[in-house]
Amino acid sequence: MEELEENWIMINDKIIYYYIKRKKIKNMYMRFTNEGKLLITASNKCTIDKIEKFIKQKEEWIFKQIVFYEQISKDKESSSFIDNSCLYFLGEQYKVKLISGNKNEIDVESKNIIITIKEKFITDEKYIKKVYENWLKEECLKIVEAYVEYYIKKMNKYKILLPEIEIKKFKARWGCCIPKKGKIEFAMNLIKTPRECIEYVVVHELSHFKYIYHDKKFYDFVSLFIPDWKKRRDSLNKQFGRIIV
Repeated sequence: MEELEENWIMINDKIIYYYIKRKKIKNMYMRFTNEGKLLITASNKCTIDKIEKFIKQKEEWIFKQIVFYEQISKDKESSSFIDNSCLYFLGEQYKVKLISGNKNEIDVESKNIIITIKEKFITDEKYIKKVYENWLKEECLKIVEAYVEYYIKKMNKYKILLPEIEIKKFKARWGCCIPKKGKIEFAMNLIKTPRECIEYVVVHELSHFKYIYHDKKFYDFVSLFIPDWKKRRDSLNKQFGRIIV
């Protein structure tokens, strides 16, 4: 697998993640991959400052592409709640069992995700999706908070403090650390991935409080806590299509 440099830039108060592919070329090139990643191809000697200047020159086009790929992801999820369709939870595939009841609730039993919806909303797919996503956020927050609290204790000597945590409906990344605000935002869909992948993303984002950029120092720090982080990252890439962490 070809190694890419990972980085991010702030444009108009929005964090844009991008990958850099180094080649023996004179000019820079920019494109989005099929997974919605922003890929910059640049020379081996090209500096980050030059690359980010290039990105800023194309910011209008970049934001249009981000909206386009987010819409593609949204469309793929639109028919997820048909009875006996399949959904992922903690890396495992489950069948949906949609039933009506007196209150909204979701349970995981055997290989089924049982979604109970108030009878008057049983055919309202938008309503069902909202109930399901609220449940995903709650489950994701429980697991993320547990890992954050565990690793904050291990990182105490590096003066990394307990951050504010928020679960968001990201479409193009698994997590986002905002050091100035002491905050980390995690993707709701992270709960669909295996526990070891969630653990890796948590450590990755916490590590940004020590090192902002995805350089050697950053990954050496990640390796102190998750020695097999590359394996976990690649597992996310292979099974779930995109990763920008």
